[in-house]
Amino acid sequence: MKKQTIEKGIDDVARVKEVLDEAAGRVSKARRDFLKLFGYGTAGLMMGGLSVGPDGMPELVGSAHAGKKGNGKSPYAKEFQFDGNLLYMNIGTTGASPTRVVQDYYQDYKDIARNPTAYFFGQQVMRNTIAPGFGCDPYELVMSFNTTDGLWRILMGIPFQPGDEIISTNMEEDAGISVLNMLRDRFGVVVKKVNLPTNDAYRDQEILDRFDAELTANTKAILFSSPVYLTGARLPEKELCLWAAGKGILSIVDGAHGPGMLALNLHDMGCDFYSGAGHKWQCGPGQTGFMYIRNNNDPKDHTVERPTSDFAPFIPPAYWGEDTVDIWVPGYSNTNPLPTYYPTNTLIYGSLPILKNGERNPEHNIAAVLQLVGNGSRPSQNALTETCMMWDDWGREDIEDYIVSLAQYLRARIVDIWGPKSLSMPWDAMYPDDPDTVARVGLTSFNPFSPGFDYNAELTTEESTEQKSASGAAVTRLKEEFGIVVRNNSVPHTLRDEPSENAAPGTFSSPLRISTHLFHSFKDVDRVIEALQEVVPTPT
Repeated sequence: MKKQTIEKGIDDVARVKEVLDEAAGRVSKARRDFLKLFGYGTAGLMMGGLSVGPDGMPELVGSAHAGKKGNGKSPYAKEFQFDGNLLYMNIGTTGASPTRVVQDYYQDYKDIARNPTAYFFGQQVMRNTIAPGFGCDPYELVMSFNTTDGLWRILMGIPFQPGDEIISTNMEEDAGISVLNMLRDRFGVVVKKVNLPTNDAYRDQEILDRFDAELTANTKAILFSSPVYLTGARLPEKELCLWAAGKGILSIVDGAHGPGMLALNLHDMGCDFYSGAGHKWQCGPGQTGFMYIRNNNDPKDHTVERPTSDFAPFIPPAYWGEDTVDIWVPGYSNTNPLPTYYPTNTLIYGSLPILKNGERNPEHNIAAVLQLVGNGSRPSQNALTETCMMWDDWGREDIEDYIVSLAQYLRARIVDIWGPKSLSMPWDAMYPDDPDTVARVGLTSFNPFSPGFDYNAELTTEESTEQKSASGAAVTRLKEEFGIVVRNNSVPHTLRDEPSENAAPGTFSSPLRISTHLFHSFKDVDRVIEALQEVVPTPT
C-alpha cells in the first residue's frame, strides 16, 4: 500500500475535530487505533482473518469483506442484512443471524418438513466443532436453550444444603436472580450480594475485596455476571474464579454476553460452571445457548480423542473404530477436584455410570448425557454451529479486537461531548499506561440525563423518576425518528459522595446502553452520536 494511499485513507476516515483538549485527542487516537487494526498502516498485512484485497483495502478471508475504498463499512457487514436504514445497536438483548445462516436454517427446516424425523442425536459433531472455540472439551459443553436454561440446570444440579451461602452481585440479570430466589425459598440457601461500583469508583481489586468481605465458613459458591449487562463492566473473571477455587468454593459465571463478543478460554478462566447465550453476540437463532461444566483438572495442554457418534457413550472406546477426531484442549487453571453434580433432566440417568449419584469422571462424556433431553431442534442447533464456525474462521481474537476498538471509539466520542463522568466505567481503565490493555467489552453505558452528566450523582426519588421517563423517551425517539435501536436500564449506581455505597432503592439511574458489534463501523458510531446530540441533554 503506497504511503499517499494510507494518508488519504486516514484523512477520509478520521475527519477528527482539531481541538486541543485531551478528550478530542483521545477521539483521534481511537480512530487511528481503529484503522491500524485493519492494516491501513502496513502493506500486505495479514492479521488473523484479515488480508489485503486487490484494491489495497483490508478484507476478510471468506465471503465477508470490506466495501469500496473509503466507505467506512465493517469488513463483516456483507454477511448481514438489516431492513432499510436500520441501525441496530441492542445486541445485548438479541443479535441478528448472518444471511447465509438464515438461508441454511430455512432449507434445513424444509427438509425436515418433507421427511419428518425425530431428532434425538447429532450433537456430538456439533460439540466437537464448537468447543475448541471456547477453550474447552466437547465432553464439557452442552448446547442449551439459553443462558437461563443453563443457569437453572447448573444450580439445581448442585446439592446445596440449608444454610449454604452463595455470594452474588446486585447487578445480576433476571435469570440469575430467579434461580437464586428458588434456592433460597426451596432449600434454605442464603444469598449474599456484593454491590458493584460504577464509574471511577470501579476497580478490579475493589471487586475482589468486596467478595472476600462476604466470605464465611458457610460459603458454598459464587455467582456473577461478566460482562455485566447493566454497565458493560467485565469483572476480573479469572481472578474471581481462582480466588473461589483457592477457598474451596464453586464458581458459576453468567456469561450471557460472552460468546460471540469475547475470545473465551473457559479452561483458563477457571470457572466450574458457565452459561452463555447463543442468540446474542454469537448471532445464532433464538432459544440457543451454551452450558459448560468443568470435567477435568489437568493443568497441562493436551490432545483428546473424541468420538463423532452420539452412541459412543453407550459403547467402550475400543469399539469406536475410526470415527474419532483429535482435539487440542488447553490446560485447566482450576485444578480443584471435580464437584458433585446431578443432572436435572436427561433421558438416560441411571442407565450409564455417567453422573450417577453425582459422581464425576474426566473420561465420561457428560455433555452427551446432559444433551439427551428429547427431540431437539436440528435447524436451530445446526444454525448455531454454523455461526460458531464462521466466528472461528474469521478469528475470535480478531473479532474481539474489532468490537473493542469500535467501542473505544464510541466511548471516546462520548467523553469528548459529555465528559468522562458520564460513563458507567472509569475512563482511565480504558486507557491505562499499557495501551494494549483496555476494557474489552462491546457494551457501553452512559448517562447524559444525570445531574452534571455524572453517572454517580446522587438522585432524589423525583429526579430518579424523571430520569427514567427522559431515558425511555430518548430510546423511543432514536428508533422512531432516526432508525437507531438502543436500550436503557435502571442501575443501582455508586454514590459520588460515598464511593463505598450504592444508590438506595427507588433512586436508580437510567443510563442508555449501546452495543457495538462486528457488523457496525465507525460511521455507525458517528451516526448514533449525531442522533444523540439531537435527543439527549448536551453540555452547553
